[in-house]
Amino acid sequence: MVRTRRLYHEDPEQRSFDARVLEVRDVPGGGVAVVLDRTAFYPTGGGQPHDLGAIDGRPVLEVVEDGDLVLHRMDAAPGAETVTGEVDWERRLDHRQQHTGQHILSRALEDTAGAATVGFHLGRERCSIDLDREDLDEEAFDAAETLANRIVLEDLPVRTTWHDAPSEVEVPVRKEFAGTGRLRVIHIGAFDANPCCGTHCSRTGQVGPVKPLRWERKRGGTRLEFVCGGRALEDYARRHRALRAMALALTTEEFDVPARVAAVQADLKILRARLERTERELREAAVERLAGDAGRGILIHDAGDARATWLAPMATALAGRTGRRVALHSREDDGVRVALALPEGDGARAGDLLRAALAGVGGRGGGAERLAQGRVPEAGLGAALDTLQSI
Repeated sequence: MVRTRRLYHEDPEQRSFDARVLEVRDVPGGGVAVVLDRTAFYPTGGGQPHDLGAIDGRPVLEVVEDGDLVLHRMDAAPGAETVTGEVDWERRLDHRQQHTGQHILSRALEDTAGAATVGFHLGRERCSIDLDREDLDEEAFDAAETLANRIVLEDLPVRTTWHDAPSEVEVPVRKEFAGTGRLRVIHIGAFDANPCCGTHCSRTGQVGPVKPLRWERKRGGTRLEFVCGGRALEDYARRHRALRAMALALTTEEFDVPARVAAVQADLKILRARLERTERELREAAVERLAGDAGRGILIHDAGDARATWLAPMATALAGRTGRRVALHSREDDGVRVALALPEGDGARAGDLLRAALAGVGGRGGGAERLAQGRVPEAGLGAALDTLQSI
């Protein structure tokens, strides 16, 4: 039986290899799938994405399994029967750190919180594990993080054993075996043993920091996002820069930022209350002033750059005080805001009137019987107001 020898299982630190081309298949949509007699390229599987790299200098775009064979998708076939493969080592190292870190974190969550991992995904920026409990809290994840990083610092050996049957495995494994064929078990010292097909570090010290980031309740369980190794260091750096920028803006030290933010929020709450009271008084004063207009017909007023939220209550109040139709407008970044209010018993619908006035000048609006709002370009405001005066 023809099969591809899996060099990535024999030595996950092998970066280059020589191989013989067994077959070249056409791929629907373009390109080819190259089958080699041996490969160090890991194919997608077990929650871990495939390796990238090159074969005789041509990029490897995707790596997948087809039974006992490994297919390397490329834009064109190699030009020789014997080729040299080069694995993208930065990507491989990252995947090894994330996947080994996941094993450590999953075991830590079982030991500290009794939460079993039922799913794993290694993403481009973050990884996630799905847990079978939904009652986990920050304290549970803190405890698991502490244990996971202690295992990293202990620099335990990571080794692989192969078995023909589950009964041959002499130590308890974290989850049941799935699939067929020989069984591959990843051992992390005496801390964890778990069946897995992925690539892993040789020692836990290579994993680097293990950092849970956020979690959410999901379908009766919990999904935890995390990063390890180089990703964790980048995450720490970004967060530190953000915290430092905030500390500088608040003229305080990093560890004093929470207290400083709380003080700013308290001041802001007081200022908001004062501002709302002042704005209410200004609106009431404006209504009193405009209500003294002894004119007839529609009352039109330019509110300048007043808040858009002022227009509707002011127009409604003026319509009630004067018994007249009221149209107020104020300027915004994207044009002019218009509010139209009708007095009780007017007989028309404000939404219909405003919609008709704005439609011919590039504006849009609508509303109910006594109040309508909309926007109109600055150039069309005059024509829209003329229409409102005439209907």
